Amino acid sequence: MRFNSWMLSGCVVMLSACASAPPHAATQDDPHTGAVGVRSIDKLLTAPERMQLSDNETFQMPLAERDNAAPAYPRELLAQRLAPQTVCLNVAIGADGRVSGSHPVGSEQGCPASMAAAPQFVEAAQAAVRQWRFDPAFRCVYPGAKPQEEGCVTGKEEAVAVSLAFSFVFEQKEGKGTVRVGG
Repeated sequence: MRFNSWMLSGCVVMLSACASAPPHAATQDDPHTGAVGVRSIDKLLTAPERMQLSDNETFQMPLAERDNAAPAYPRELLAQRLAPQTVCLNVAIGADGRVSGSHPVGSEQGCPASMAAAPQFVEAAQAAVRQWRFDPAFRCVYPGAKPQEEGCVTGKEEAVAVSLAFSFVFEQKEGKGTVRVGG
């Protein structure tokens, strides 16, 4: 199970630059629909306290569950035809894989947003991530030197809490919702 998760995680990391958002339910009857894109922005952030691993340890990032839904575009803002708005959140993921909290990340902390987003967008993003679940991150501790194996076959898994940063881009084009991932 962990070997498959490890392989899947590797694929996710390699494909993270070209991630896509789930399809949205826009209809032609309602031209004022909104769509949301999401991507991790961890590589853009400075991290003063990174986990330090010993020579006999490896680290496995948390894996998002498939049914983690993107935020909903706030319906009350659809008619305003706002310019694209980017919300960045630092999301705390517990050792059990549940989201324990989130807080907005500003441009001074690496968020690619050019301006502060409307509060409704921040609230929508936070409401969505509260429901997210992950296969927890873990540290794999080997009894001796780290072997050349993939996964944590001969090591001991120790679940750890982590935080990841994500950007959510809320936008509309020509009165219809569109998705632009990242920002």
